[in-house]
Amino acid sequence: MRIQVDCRHGEPRAFYLGSRRLHVLLVLERAGDALLRNFRVRVTDGRIFVLSHDLAGGGWQLARVQQRPRSVKPAHRLPMENA
Repeated sequence: MRIQVDCRHGEPRAFYLGSRRLHVLLVLERAGDALLRNFRVRVTDGRIFVLSHDLAGGGWQLARVQQRPRSVKPAHRLPMENA
């Protein structure tokens, strides 16, 4: 899916899904070659996206969406018995 991306120094800072602007909180991973660069990013709501930048054509694609990591619930503690 083609997307519009706001960049700074060649890295995504925000992108649009429809009319919704998602701010990039953190670039988790960078990979690529002379023709294509991939950025794995976390947005402010915790979801992770992979954005691909075609360096020859200049366009951006949404390559993949990962679900928000599930929060880990603390282990349930059983009440202590009096001995």
